[in-house]
Amino acid sequence: MAKRFRSALISSANLLPLLAGIVYLVNRYIASFDFFLPYDFAHYQLGDLCGGIIFPAYVNVLCEVVSGKTPICNFASSLALSVGCSICWEVLAPMVLEFSTPDPLDACMYVIGGILYLKAFKLTADSRI
Repeated sequence: MAKRFRSALISSANLLPLLAGIVYLVNRYIASFDFFLPYDFAHYQLGDLCGGIIFPAYVNVLCEVVSGKTPICNFASSLALSVGCSICWEVLAPMVLEFSTPDPLDACMYVIGGILYLKAFKLTADSRI
């Protein structure tokens, strides 16, 4: 299992999610990217776009470690995960958490992030062949 964890985590398919994680952390905690991106996008949607890229990679790493398979490898699975996340975070969470607010643009960012992750995943899979 340790070998699967290492190979799943240190995969070329995780370069974009790693970059997305760095962008998220820098934008959130160090310096906002609103000096070259629109303020609203940098403050309200960029984190969700990064999350949409990172979460499918997280799911793939966990599944690869446990089962040896990467389930988020086609458009249908990426879309299903993105829509599921959108429903949980933009519909259900605001019903339960008073600090959570629904935002349709955030839901779009999850889907766009999932598609970007899938494109990067496919590019790295094609380069391994």
